Amino acid sequence: MICNQAMSLRLFLEQIVTQSEASMGKANSRSFRRLSALFRYLLIPFSWIFGLVVSCRNGLYDLGWWRPKRLPGQVISLGNITIGGAGKTPHVVYIAKLLHQQGVRVAILASGYRSRAKRRDQVIVVSESTPVTRCGDEPLMMAQQLSATLPIGDVPVLVCRNRYRAGLVAVRQFQSQVLILDDGFQHRQLARDLDIVVLNNGLNGLSTSQSRSNRLLPAGPLREPLSQLRRAGAIINRPNQLNTLSGQIQSGFISAAALSRKPVFTSYYRPTRLYSIHQPSQTVSLDQIRRQRIFAFCGIGNPASFGETLKNQQPDDLQVMVFADHHQYSKSDLGRIQSEASRFGADMILTTEKDRPKVTPLVDQQIIYVLAIEPVIQDTFKQLIKSIVAKSGNVFTEITPI
Repeated sequence: MICNQAMSLRLFLEQIVTQSEASMGKANSRSFRRLSALFRYLLIPFSWIFGLVVSCRNGLYDLGWWRPKRLPGQVISLGNITIGGAGKTPHVVYIAKLLHQQGVRVAILASGYRSRAKRRDQVIVVSESTPVTRCGDEPLMMAQQLSATLPIGDVPVLVCRNRYRAGLVAVRQFQSQVLILDDGFQHRQLARDLDIVVLNNGLNGLSTSQSRSNRLLPAGPLREPLSQLRRAGAIINRPNQLNTLSGQIQSGFISAAALSRKPVFTSYYRPTRLYSIHQPSQTVSLDQIRRQRIFAFCGIGNPASFGETLKNQQPDDLQVMVFADHHQYSKSDLGRIQSEASRFGADMILTTEKDRPKVTPLVDQQIIYVLAIEPVIQDTFKQLIKSIVAKSGNVFTEITPI
């Protein structure tokens, strides 16, 4: 059960926007609902302004007045329509590996959220040793996951706020044929051949209350109106998502035309290995989690999903300490984690691969394990990706100027 909370102002605001109560204690749940409802009500006028700006921007692209830049090769974009963890990054790695198995030269383009690149057009090629503060936690996690199973450098991960420039570097330096755009659904400056939208369980809570959960930022979790799902070429649903989508369509919040003839794929996470934070090459049996008292901590967008994945491993008892997404850990954080784990009587302390690079420099002799996961998607999804592979030999001769 997720019940322990490392509360911060940023985490509290994230929970208000996403209506996330999964990690709140029972005693705090009622007061949280009341206070978050008040905050969202006060933020509604700002959502109207945000919606106007987003609609104007989308309209300019739809009418062709603003034109996206075209990169050489094929571009696959993965993104979502809400804030919070939808599970995009594991699916990016999954597709990259799938393309690599087909003999396609592939690269990943990321913006590097919270990275400290000196210039907007600076391109960083991420390696296992790249400081997390320089490239961001998710690009580093992708680079580490890929290097664990593929020859180093076979699938480069490039970070740049100007992802068109990053794409040019990938094509010219690594001869990449397919470029995967991480978190790219709203990044309309770059043309793509396939737009995949990942929707997590409950559409980040959109099914809990239709009146409030279909609001745009900052009063709600939506980055843009649900009607914009019509731009998607395919949708990946996390568990229980099909019923949620059906309910949204029947209620009129998503028009049937927006999703007509779009392939919808179901995905869930499967734990693949368990390893010590200092020795990633040495794996431990996943059975070690079973019938043990597990204390876990994470700073990810969807901590409830992490908790459910751990629950499925049938521990004797489970407690999860939740930090804000992209949290930068400190020595005091690690001290609090150790203290809470000891009070809980934990047999094992676990964290996520996203948290690993930020925790590793702070860990001395403590034994902390990392749970690696991968998405499982039906075979028809592979056929969709292979259709992109069939086009990957056709490189565009015309390159839009930077």
